[in-house]
Amino acid sequence: MNVPRPTLTYGGLVQIALFAACALALLVQMAIGFDTTNLASACTVFAASLALLAYLAGTPALHTHPVSSFALLGFGVTTQMGALIGQSAFLVPISENLRQPVGTFLWLAAFLVVAIGMHGFYRWVFAPAGGARPSTLRTWLERVGLYTPPGTGTLWFMGYLGLIAFVIGAGREGVFAKTLQGMAFLTWAPFLIPMYVLQFGQAYCRWHRQAVHLVCFALLVVLLGLAANSRGVMLSGFMTVSLFALLLLLRSREPVRWARVGQTALVLALLGAIAIPVSDLATAMVVARKLRGSVNAVDMVRETWRAFGQPEVLAAERADRAARVRQQYDERYFDNPLLARVVETKFHDNSLTFAATFTDGDRAELARRTLDLFVLTLPQPVINKLGIGLDKRDHQYSTGDLLAHLAHGGPLGGYRTGSMVAHGVALLGPAYLAIYALLCLAAFALLDLLAARRADGSVLVSAVGMLSLWELFLGGITGESVHGWVVWYLRYLPQGIVIFLVVATFCRFNAWLASGLHVRPRATAVSSARPTMRTT
Repeated sequence: MNVPRPTLTYGGLVQIALFAACALALLVQMAIGFDTTNLASACTVFAASLALLAYLAGTPALHTHPVSSFALLGFGVTTQMGALIGQSAFLVPISENLRQPVGTFLWLAAFLVVAIGMHGFYRWVFAPAGGARPSTLRTWLERVGLYTPPGTGTLWFMGYLGLIAFVIGAGREGVFAKTLQGMAFLTWAPFLIPMYVLQFGQAYCRWHRQAVHLVCFALLVVLLGLAANSRGVMLSGFMTVSLFALLLLLRSREPVRWARVGQTALVLALLGAIAIPVSDLATAMVVARKLRGSVNAVDMVRETWRAFGQPEVLAAERADRAARVRQQYDERYFDNPLLARVVETKFHDNSLTFAATFTDGDRAELARRTLDLFVLTLPQPVINKLGIGLDKRDHQYSTGDLLAHLAHGGPLGGYRTGSMVAHGVALLGPAYLAIYALLCLAAFALLDLLAARRADGSVLVSAVGMLSLWELFLGGITGESVHGWVVWYLRYLPQGIVIFLVVATFCRFNAWLASGLHVRPRATAVSSARPTMRTT
């Protein structure tokens, strides 16, 4: 009897590659840092990463609950797996530049294991695939168009609207500026076009007509990012597209074609080759940042380009950053600024180190100020109307600032990056793991509202889910602080959904007026088209 051989899929290939990278990185760490601290750190990270990869490979989570599963993967990569692979790639011990590496990685591993366990519990008990009927909220979101793939015209309108909002609102204060900043995430909406083409093929649009426009639009965004000295708007777009491509690959059940794998490897090699000049450009933007606010946009671009062309200036900036290591507060873990934006291990290490020194009085003060910061997420006019007696101008600091202040004294301010993990541990100790488990359940349920099951059984990630992937990868189940993370789910996620729906509805209404007929936009036709990549 002939037993059919299992077919290697793209999703399986990516998971094998991640596991192989972790195993190779562990061997590298054993070779370059055979001390107890480094070995304990590397083994802890490898065990936690192995548990995460085994869960994603051994269950259909990525296919049935893609958004929450991807947030889970993001937690593992940005805190542990990325540190192991990234430091090993540069032949640097994983424990280097960390204050308490073993303790930090043990805490992070514990929280990751809790998150994995709660995700499995959530999937099997609260949201089984194909189980209960859609909830009332999900049905309403479907009716208002959250799950309808927007047409190319709508995505282009959103992109330029987001770009205008970014240019006008960047660095400004006030209600109007905050509203504009809340719309800036739409900037990269046009780059969902290739993502929809990958899923629906020519049924969505003719790709060659969009490609040139996308290249020009990307160059415009980069130019405006340089003018505003904002690395975030440049990096977030690139990472959003890259992460969604990764999610598509992880979910793909299409058999591997090695010719395409070779082409992909070539593209990755080219991206690796340009990583060095991109890293230099990021450092040049840090050099030029000293002039932000004192020169116009043209001079800012000129100064950035001047620093980019002077290797000695870039080397001096990196040396200055390295000289700040082991001060009361530093954020240096990777020399590469791009990796430093993706892997947040150092922020957790700083915050956990500060929290370990707290007295009972420090914890009481932290709890009091945390409640104040919760309230201060409300608009100032609302706070004044309620008569609470708090003023945002008197609390211009982050949780990272607060943890450092309580540990070492000194003034508040600077907006240091904190850690939701350390924040909770400082408040409640190990008991915070139980609270975190409940928070994960709520987060998973909200995240999976950003995807919907189609008639053919596949699960399609909404446009809002795609645009939020970078933010969810970094902070879907962790964040800079407990209150900031909760407020993101209660305020900023619904705000993003409302903004998207308002703009999409406006575009559909104008398309209806232009056509003069009561017909649905072209984009809705793809809602019943079958994806070209098998992801179910």
